[in-house]
Amino acid sequence: MSKEFDKMFKDTKSFQVQGATTVTRIVIDALLEDKKEIMKRSKSKEDFIVEIRNIAKKLSLMKPSETMAQNVLGFILFELQDSKVKSVEDCSKIVINKTNEFKKTIKENEKLFVKNGVKVIKSITKKYRPLNIFTHCHSSGVRNILRSVTGGKDGINLKVFSTETRPVFQGRVTAKKMVDDNIDVTMIMDSAAPFVISKKSGSELDIDLVLMGSDAITINGVSINKVGSYGIAVSAQYEKIPVYIVTSVLKIKKGFYDITDIPVEIESYKNLWMESPKGLNIVNFAFDMVSPEFITGFITEFGVIRPEEMKDIIRDNYPSLL
Repeated sequence: MSKEFDKMFKDTKSFQVQGATTVTRIVIDALLEDKKEIMKRSKSKEDFIVEIRNIAKKLSLMKPSETMAQNVLGFILFELQDSKVKSVEDCSKIVINKTNEFKKTIKENEKLFVKNGVKVIKSITKKYRPLNIFTHCHSSGVRNILRSVTGGKDGINLKVFSTETRPVFQGRVTAKKMVDDNIDVTMIMDSAAPFVISKKSGSELDIDLVLMGSDAITINGVSINKVGSYGIAVSAQYEKIPVYIVTSVLKIKKGFYDITDIPVEIESYKNLWMESPKGLNIVNFAFDMVSPEFITGFITEFGVIRPEEMKDIIRDNYPSLL
């Protein structure tokens, strides 16, 4: 495997690269960069397929939550197995065509769900005070929506409350980018999130909307996201605050229908306490999940989708992922 993929796997595993869409773009670029080397190592179409399958397998084992990148590789593998594809050169053309196609699709999808997200925010805008939005971890989709809705002369007045997102602090990325975008943002401790969302935290912290990204989604509308998302969603439901998940439907976990299908990723205890005392057990969940009953809607390239509508959307647009 090339240096490009080795670096990509290392950076993804260590959270140096953050965000499912970013990981997908890096996988695509690494695949294009490594294409010539794969061709040199492959004596036949079958050898080429094995090379791509090994990349997909390693990504799946290292980061099972990165479903968007896995789906891109899956679509490429599907095309490679077509009987019309006979040579290594044919395989190379498939990789070029499909990766460029996905680059375009990802860019177009982002524009669509930003447009749909702006509509959601405008529908609940407050005239007498700023709109208070709560978010968690880092999502390029969430950032792009908020940046779009505050820009221009008709920009909406809003405040963002963002978690620090322990243990590797992805929320600091969110906070810095919000500051760069001239958005009023306040960072809070992860453990304070349910209280801040609750009505008991005071009128100044009167949260109107929870807006989060997603690393993966299941066919029946479960969102897999950074650990802490579950508690945020439960608190929001208790307070009757809408919860919207910003995601591309391309993040569907193929064949995964419900919570029981999902392997929960656990990271090294060293992220929590490098020099922990001997005998102490530490469990460092990297992700958790938000059940459909806590989700008001998914903001996607196909519009705002209720969890129970997700299966039909997949069937109509990405049937191979069912």
